[in-house]
Amino acid sequence: MKNILTPQEMKSADTFAIKRLHIPSLRLMERAGSAVLAEIILRIPWNNEKQQRVLVICGKGNNGGDGFVVARQLAEKKYTVTVVLIEKAEELQGDAKINFQRLQYGNMSRLEIIDNTTYRKQKNKKYDVIVDAMLGTAFRGKLSGAYRSAVKWCNKQKTLKIAVDIPTGLNGETGEVLSDAFRADCTITMSYPKSGFYHGRAKEYTGVVLIADIGIPKKAIPQSNTQLVETCDIQKSFPRRPVNSHKHSVGKVFVLAGSKSMTGAALFCSRAAMRSGAGQVILGIPESEYSVIAKRTMEVMPIGLPSTRQGSISQLAIGEIEQRIIWCDVVLIGCGMSRNEETLSLIREVIRNCSKPIVVDADGLNALIGNLAMMESKKNKSIVLTPHHGEFSRLTGIPVEEIAQDAFRLAFQFAKQYHVTLVLKGAPTVIAGPDGTVYVNPTGNPGMSTAGSGDVLAGVITALIGQGCSATKAAINGVYLHGSAGDHAATTIGQYGMLAGDILEFLPAAITTMLNS
Repeated sequence: MKNILTPQEMKSADTFAIKRLHIPSLRLMERAGSAVLAEIILRIPWNNEKQQRVLVICGKGNNGGDGFVVARQLAEKKYTVTVVLIEKAEELQGDAKINFQRLQYGNMSRLEIIDNTTYRKQKNKKYDVIVDAMLGTAFRGKLSGAYRSAVKWCNKQKTLKIAVDIPTGLNGETGEVLSDAFRADCTITMSYPKSGFYHGRAKEYTGVVLIADIGIPKKAIPQSNTQLVETCDIQKSFPRRPVNSHKHSVGKVFVLAGSKSMTGAALFCSRAAMRSGAGQVILGIPESEYSVIAKRTMEVMPIGLPSTRQGSISQLAIGEIEQRIIWCDVVLIGCGMSRNEETLSLIREVIRNCSKPIVVDADGLNALIGNLAMMESKKNKSIVLTPHHGEFSRLTGIPVEEIAQDAFRLAFQFAKQYHVTLVLKGAPTVIAGPDGTVYVNPTGNPGMSTAGSGDVLAGVITALIGQGCSATKAAINGVYLHGSAGDHAATTIGQYGMLAGDILEFLPAAITTMLNS
């Protein structure tokens, strides 16, 4: 896991490293510039015949200082570099001033330094790369004046755009963009990812986020309860099968799902559990829909349960359900079960009395609206809730807009209050454990915004609990692999037209890639 820090926490780490550990600040700035240089070289290798042109736009602070280092190192590598200084040179201070002076004393044959006035007259020039080193993570509020003008022009250019540490105009803590912000293809952030990258529409501006190690020791980093999930974390905690395993030793899953016109949800979640390694899955469905589902299942074993007149599971099924819960290792409840009041009452009874780990999704969540008090008095400590922002809003009464801007804190508070694992689905998906730790998932893409995708995720998480993962570990692993399966699907068939079934079918490939990477 990698800590996700607020700009204030990152500043504290910088100060500790420089003042207490005596790491020269100029050394840190040099390493920051080198990290950006390496990415530019990787994406656009130097070619003497093409004479690649790079535009580096710098402010007067340390972010601008990073830009000056990038420009000097690029010129040394024989790139043709134009540096634009938005502010006046005499306003530069500290490390930024020193690196600006170094830039002036460097190889000027491939380097042009111009002020903002001259730059406005040269905007018709074409560049292979634009580097944003204007404003750092301390920025708040609205862009204005020369900075806003520069950002608006940059965003119109059809060329590779790289942001140093953070895109100019993006709030590093909240992810807010109040006017304009630099739309980067890639953001190279220093030492640790910033909290603002994972709120609201920040990803539209950051592009791919790369984390550069510039040599700040871990002892300088303040404690954080927010973690970015990495592939190595999934590898360590993913359940392995012993050589003598059998179908009853790798997860017996009982699924309660489906209703008239929502049989697909039952099929998706139960099959996803099988695809994620469950040894045996029994699917409890309304008996009125049994013939529809039985024709489409092979590995999953459907059983018909008493149904309501509307084609959902009836409370008369409780006896059979209790017997299946005794048999299983983990329960999944809610996918496509409908909002029939009798069925919702049944769901509440199951959640209230179930002693086995349980994953609650979709209509299972609807059953909890106005009934969250029962969650505080429940005996079961292994419950996973999987709402998207709209469902979480209905559960809590918090507006969706507020959830999008403050997902970390709200997920943390909810999970701790009700002692559950909360999977708050979104871009990105946030997992909060009952211990107060928040985990941010890095995988997935917009193509996964399709009906049935959430049902697949619920099945994956359930299967991993059945194979021995704790509720929180299963949620972290499940969300990561679900997103990775979506990324495999996007690479193979594209994001447009991606179906939940495509995500399901790529689950084994996602698992194999993770284990072998």
